[in-house]
Amino acid sequence: MLKELIIKDFKCFTDVKLPLGALTVLSGYNGAGKSSALQPLLLVAQALRLGRWDSPALLEMPLNGDLVRLGTVGDVLPPNASDISFQFVSSDASLRLNASAKAGERSLTRRGFDGDGAWGDLFESISRLVYLSAVREGTIEAFPVPDRLDDGTHDIGMDGRFASYWYHQLADSEVEAAKLCPGESADTFRKQLDAWLGRLASGARANVLAVPATSTFALQFKMSEIGEWRRPANVGYGLTYSFPIIVALLAARPGATVVIDSPEAHLHPQAQSQMGRMLATFAAAGIQVIVETHSDHVLNGIRIAVRDSVLPHDQTSLLFFSGASEGSHGVTMPRLDRQGRIDEWPDGFFDQSEKDVAHLAGWA
Repeated sequence: MLKELIIKDFKCFTDVKLPLGALTVLSGYNGAGKSSALQPLLLVAQALRLGRWDSPALLEMPLNGDLVRLGTVGDVLPPNASDISFQFVSSDASLRLNASAKAGERSLTRRGFDGDGAWGDLFESISRLVYLSAVREGTIEAFPVPDRLDDGTHDIGMDGRFASYWYHQLADSEVEAAKLCPGESADTFRKQLDAWLGRLASGARANVLAVPATSTFALQFKMSEIGEWRRPANVGYGLTYSFPIIVALLAARPGATVVIDSPEAHLHPQAQSQMGRMLATFAAAGIQVIVETHSDHVLNGIRIAVRDSVLPHDQTSLLFFSGASEGSHGVTMPRLDRQGRIDEWPDGFFDQSEKDVAHLAGWA
């Protein structure tokens, strides 16, 4: 599991050290660096998927690919900088990657790397991460077969388009005990997905039908056990956006990393809180979960999970990006205690509801 990410001379960061936990929550102002903090991880994963790390193809790290599209070197290199450095630290390895950058190029040139411990295992883990962006396939009629089928990653695609395929493949497989949804003893992938989906929308269930003539997979939902199956377009975006999240988490193997942008998208506040608790449950089951969110309800769901001993408080990492110059490049790190309480609330850190209520009441 990744414990720390150190970024030097990349976009808005000149030198920042970010602690990571079993469950890491990135929050903060728009344009303050949340997505930029995740992109080194995605860039390296993107490059590693081209082949072995020592292959000639990986002398260049493309800035544009399946996981991330950043444009040219000029878009990622700070003023007066010529080199970029990423360092990844896990519990048993550390690896620093240096890359030179030339203006106008669309890739970084790998200048060298050095590592300690089992850095090969660390890079193998990074290459297999699953990333789900904030923009997902929602109401299309049929979903395609993924490009990669034989590496054990169960990659759902950054827009979730391959989740239906993996559901169809894994529907009758057994889910590890640590991932089981409370209240559902049946341990098949199908039953567990329905149980977790039902936490977000009571009674909701999902199914996938193979369409052999087109090599695609049709996703269906219904809102009760006896209800009719409906197309995604007829149930709304909340379920269609959540489906790939649950598939990715259920399919992930222990030690895998799942990165999710905006897990709260299109969900009712109650469901957002349940989403937070669900993320904590899978983090406790051995999946490293990294989320970028603007939802105080997701945060509170995580806090409740910590209070209820679903996930130890010291396995969480909260990172708030303010974009301010003070501190570690505008990143503060509030901490959770065993009761789910937060030790500090920097201005702008999920405090807008309180500010609005105070304004309405005439207190501010």
